[in-house]
Amino acid sequence: MLTATTTALIYTRVSTDEQATEGYSLHAQLDEARRYAARQQWIIGAEFQDVLSGKRDDRPQYQALQAEVRRLRTAGQPAAVVVAALDRFGRSILERIRSRDELKRLGVPTHSVREGGEVSDLVANILASVAQEESRRLGERVLASRDHLAARGWKPSGRAPWGYVWRAATDDERRQGAPASVLDLDPVTEPYVREAFKRVASGESVRAVAGWVASLPAAARAARNLEYSSIRDMLSAAVYVGRIDDRTEPDVLARSRGRWPALLDDATYAAVQARIAGHRKMARQASGRYLLTGLLRCGCGSRMVGADRSGSGRGARYVCCGRMRGAVAANPDCRSSVHAGQLEAGVLDVLAALIAPLVVTDPKVRAELRRAWAALGRPVEVEGKGQRRQALERMIGQARTRLTTAATLLVDGAIDKTGYELLRDKSQAELLAADAELSRLGSVRAAMPLPDLSEVVTLAGGWPEIVRAGSIPAHRDLLTLLIERITPERIAHGRYEARIEWTPLGAALVEVADQMTPLRVDREPVLAR
Repeated sequence: MLTATTTALIYTRVSTDEQATEGYSLHAQLDEARRYAARQQWIIGAEFQDVLSGKRDDRPQYQALQAEVRRLRTAGQPAAVVVAALDRFGRSILERIRSRDELKRLGVPTHSVREGGEVSDLVANILASVAQEESRRLGERVLASRDHLAARGWKPSGRAPWGYVWRAATDDERRQGAPASVLDLDPVTEPYVREAFKRVASGESVRAVAGWVASLPAAARAARNLEYSSIRDMLSAAVYVGRIDDRTEPDVLARSRGRWPALLDDATYAAVQARIAGHRKMARQASGRYLLTGLLRCGCGSRMVGADRSGSGRGARYVCCGRMRGAVAANPDCRSSVHAGQLEAGVLDVLAALIAPLVVTDPKVRAELRRAWAALGRPVEVEGKGQRRQALERMIGQARTRLTTAATLLVDGAIDKTGYELLRDKSQAELLAADAELSRLGSVRAAMPLPDLSEVVTLAGGWPEIVRAGSIPAHRDLLTLLIERITPERIAHGRYEARIEWTPLGAALVEVADQMTPLRVDREPVLAR
């Protein structure tokens, strides 16, 4: 069943002295709050306005807002309070704290447009007690100016990122709304930035690349220090792929393009992000001896790390490190260990079986591989009624689109609040009816988001050799791509079963191999201790 859409309750306020002040007018506040709610794809609900001092707690519309919040939550309807700025909600610190406490207990967040959205208790309380409001207002104006430039594709002023320089905007650029200076590539430092990204994409650690950068001459570094933290942040910066800074979109490559030249192509940037994410899961090892460090978890939930116990006659093993975590460990007394060589060999055997269908050149096998891969990309209807389900999903999508469109029309002044409410209520009724019917239908297995099969086959061409004779770093790169986690599970005295949790790509290969070969690769080998 779909989650109910949040209803935005908008509150605006001016005191008598503020009514004529630009930015404080009720119209300006209402416009900001409506636009914010529309961007969140919320329903715009009741709107409340007071022309009274914020020091008064008995403001009629403020009290009406509180009553409406209680009514909606009693009915089980998600709600949020939206204000243009927190000081519009009131200037009494004690009342602000009391009101926030009640809203929190009801599960209703307060969103302030000018403070960037939902605000924490700490920030709200500090803002309520800060006397020097003008400094905050100045910051807001600067941020608004930066957001204005970014929305039009220009990089706001500041220190140029390494690899770029500022140049004077041309007359044509100024006519397009550019600031006085625009960003451009620096022919002196650009090649070194490209090399830094290339090194990480090819497997070097961020720390190693930071060391290389530190060894460069001052001219290559533009006389910057470029310490490790700077390089780490640089490698994820949107500016290098020509994307704007958009706090609402976490996926950098999904953001709008800026009006400056990209230093990198998207593929290199994506490869670097994948490497960095992989290093978080499987950190670089000091010894480089243990294949599964970073992936291995004990049955108690703690990590397992490699340990050389050759002196005890037991050889290299993976041991639970829960006892090193003290009281926070699930089981501080756990002493589990597994023979390293046999566990590693068993996991590599599983990978070999998983990869096998990808490297067979027989046309019939290739055709079956394509069929199985395509099937994974289609949703599977469990109880039939697929056409009706698709129709209902289209109806829900259309209803949501109409809700968003109606909010936009209201914000733009194309319809009044009464017209908006008519459209809103009709679309909500259709959405709820379609949702109720959809919940009565059988479930569907979602389609897997898969890369193109030709890309996977090309990539897999060298995997068998890596599994057979590759180095531990090469093995670990392959493991990171296909495996999320491994847990050795004891099934008998001296016998363990490696339970593998796959990445999305690994899970897809498991299903394909399961359909194409008698061997079930999701049944991991039993390993002797």
